[in-house]
Amino acid sequence: MQNALSQKQMAALLGISQAGYHKWETGSMGIEMEHYCRIATLCDVSLMDMLPREWQEKIREDLGV
Repeated sequence: MQNALSQKQMAALLGISQAGYHKWETGSMGIEMEHYCRIATLCDVSLMDMLPREWQEKIREDLGV
């Protein structure tokens, strides 16, 4: 995902602290679904594309697509 926004800018748009956003990026803190949806919208990507590949494959398999 390529975006011209800094951590500080993304954090502000999401209504969280820059430290909190950094914790998401490093994986030391989980992200709530509401924020995944907002990040996908801000970065103009589908929510599905943000998931790990193995999750995408499992979902597609479960849905038969």
